[in-house]
Amino acid sequence: MITLHDSPTTTPRPARAPHAIIGLSTSEMREPTRVYHDPHGEPPQRELALGLAYPQAIRRAGAVPIVIPPLDVDSIEPLLDGLCGLCLSGGPDLHPSVYGAEPHPLLGPTEPHLDSFEIALVRAAEARELPVLAICRGLQVLNVSRGGTLVQDLPSERPSDVEHRQAEVGWMPTHDVRLQPGSLVADCLGETEARVNSFHHQAVDRLGDGLRIVGWAPDGTVEAVEATDRRFTVAVQWHAESMVRSPEQERLLSSFARAASRAARAGVVRAA
Repeated sequence: MITLHDSPTTTPRPARAPHAIIGLSTSEMREPTRVYHDPHGEPPQRELALGLAYPQAIRRAGAVPIVIPPLDVDSIEPLLDGLCGLCLSGGPDLHPSVYGAEPHPLLGPTEPHLDSFEIALVRAAEARELPVLAICRGLQVLNVSRGGTLVQDLPSERPSDVEHRQAEVGWMPTHDVRLQPGSLVADCLGETEARVNSFHHQAVDRLGDGLRIVGWAPDGTVEAVEATDRRFTVAVQWHAESMVRSPEQERLLSSFARAASRAARAGVVRAA
């Protein structure tokens, strides 16, 4: 019989460092007519859609993703509570009314409610000094949130030989990007040149306040920007989440995850 005093002592396990929790926006909306619904399920309705490449890439980088639904603007502050960073994902065109322009004839589908929500979301995240990584549409949202404007259709407004809307799969790079030496983006990637994919027909026109351009396609199209007034606000026009097999894109996502962890240690994160 083993008494309490005879029980073997156990060494306490060291506490594991908590993973950074990163909020991930979802900008794609699907109409009921575009999705198959089981006739025995709930009635068809509008749905959110987000490619698994985004949360998988963030998890691979060492953080934990939480999808942020585009609710009303009053929900933003409680949605951000407990988060260590914000990733703005790709999605549809922004409606030009958010930057005071008239629609171009080749403007794609828009979601004005999403535009208003995400602009307010990134402003609130930056006000908290949360690290931000903005991807594709996310770069455009960031630029507009700071008073910038967009080229609504590159092929008709800025024609070039660079294919910005590739037909190849997402993990395949199709054009070069030149990065500003010494920039945060270049430091994150560990390179001043990179091969990237491309799935957009809009781009930065007038640059937003407090941003600087640090990446260019061969035709001069803006491919990367970063904030000059924040510790970590980085935006890229390409889809880094689809290219995690590429060491430099993996380094970009890992740098973001580490910035989110530092924000948590610095006390930036508010308790949920």
